[in-house]
Amino acid sequence: MTSSLLRPARWAATLLTALTLAAGIGAATPASAATPNPPVPASLPAGIEPLSGYVPATSCDPTAKPGAVALGTLLTTTYPGTRFGSARTCGADTSEHYDGRAVDWMNSVRVRKEAAQAKALISWLTATDADGNAHANARRLGVMYIIWNGKIWGAYSAERGWRAYSSCADHPEKGWDSTCHRDHVHLSLTWAGAMKRTSYWTGEVAATDYGPCRAKDLNWALPYAGPRPTPCPRHPRVTPPEGASATLRALTTYSGVRLRPGARGPAVTAVQKALGVSATGSYGTATRSAVKKFQTGQRLTSSGNVNTATWRALLRVNAPEVS
Repeated sequence: MTSSLLRPARWAATLLTALTLAAGIGAATPASAATPNPPVPASLPAGIEPLSGYVPATSCDPTAKPGAVALGTLLTTTYPGTRFGSARTCGADTSEHYDGRAVDWMNSVRVRKEAAQAKALISWLTATDADGNAHANARRLGVMYIIWNGKIWGAYSAERGWRAYSSCADHPEKGWDSTCHRDHVHLSLTWAGAMKRTSYWTGEVAATDYGPCRAKDLNWALPYAGPRPTPCPRHPRVTPPEGASATLRALTTYSGVRLRPGARGPAVTAVQKALGVSATGSYGTATRSAVKKFQTGQRLTSSGNVNTATWRALLRVNAPEVS
């Protein structure tokens, strides 16, 4: 899921009937005996989390967070034979897979049983509970948005119901099933949900957590370090200056990503090319040595890890000369 496909909003939810009809998924009626629902904890509080605002991924920390693992495990336990994935190597776009807040639960719309399972889960998540709380289980789990079968539902725009996702309506062919989420249900979580602090897990209503914030001169924030009760400042995306080399353009794209031995992906490749070491995309001994040498030359702490100060130095020394 990329940020260009989301339109954040914070309006109140509309009636569930209108939501589900717009979704084309069916009304949120109880699943059949053959298709179970996840259990509802007996210790739920009277209060409930508000519908989530849109808090996109800002950090590259591809480790599945506790709430994502717990949700995936809940689904595979409720629906035996299914599987889930979460964290993914960071790319240049925006995705909660990159900070470990997303769950991909594997079900295919083309397999009757799996489609029924996906429908049952979504109905359960978006149903109104006995106390009149719309989308109750989605709120108690900290679900920020859902993508399934070419449509998207966002807690931050619940009054709009289910909307067309990308150009999927024009691509019913099987080759588009992954892009259009016809072979899996995508669930992105709030930070409270991702850290397993919501009322479904704890029996206490979780406070809103906005997660890590990026600096205005870098494109990525450091990994999550603890709850943040206030929204992050909004900064425009950092772009390379006119005349920037391919090296600087790549560095700018991934600027701010914390890198250390064991890291993999295009951010590592960008740093390796800037330092003149083999661009394997894997942060090993040679890369660490090159980073330490660069840090020493720039009078930085020689940690061997690419931190905020190191990114700023890399951007500075690769900037085009001013004539």
